[in-house]
Amino acid sequence: MLRDLVRSWWLLNVRGVFAVLFGAFVLFLAGTMDGFFTTAIAMVGVMFIFVFYLMASGALSIAATFRSFGMQERFWASLIHGTILIALGSWLFFSKQMTLTWLVSLTVANALGSGLLEMILAHTMRRHFDSILLTVAGGVSLGTAMLLVLERNSHMSLLVSVLGVYAMFYGIVLFTFSLRLHGALRQTRAAKRETTISSSSTFV
Repeated sequence: MLRDLVRSWWLLNVRGVFAVLFGAFVLFLAGTMDGFFTTAIAMVGVMFIFVFYLMASGALSIAATFRSFGMQERFWASLIHGTILIALGSWLFFSKQMTLTWLVSLTVANALGSGLLEMILAHTMRRHFDSILLTVAGGVSLGTAMLLVLERNSHMSLLVSVLGVYAMFYGIVLFTFSLRLHGALRQTRAAKRETTISSSSTFV
């Protein structure tokens, strides 16, 4: 799993940037929710930017399949993941039942899934410095999911603000982790080059 993440560091990097931009825009819209009219317009904006985020993430996952064409399991996993995200985004775009409740529910599901995945990754990397980052990120993800469930009947602006803050935090974690993975990839390639040079000099 860790080796696949290192190879796909760029995917996490771009997703992190998208998540930060999504969160910043959502926070901006949350600040405009004063009256009924402005709240309605802001909610439409939140829904559309969320759909765009889903479809962009799906497109990135499908793009990643071309880099893993030779690895059958990873190829199909990336393809299915990307297809599901694009299908979900398309369904939400054309659905008349797209509400804040749906958005909160999807965020709760994503936060729970991300939190558990981050905890699992932290356990596999328990002797590495990045395990601390993943443990904190997993705790925040699980805490956000619980907060959204407990405050699901609160004012729209509060829920949207929580969504925005979590998206920005999640994006920063993805971006930071991707840079760490990229650094590990560069070190691995440098070590291989040194080994190749040493082997060549030995034969000479």
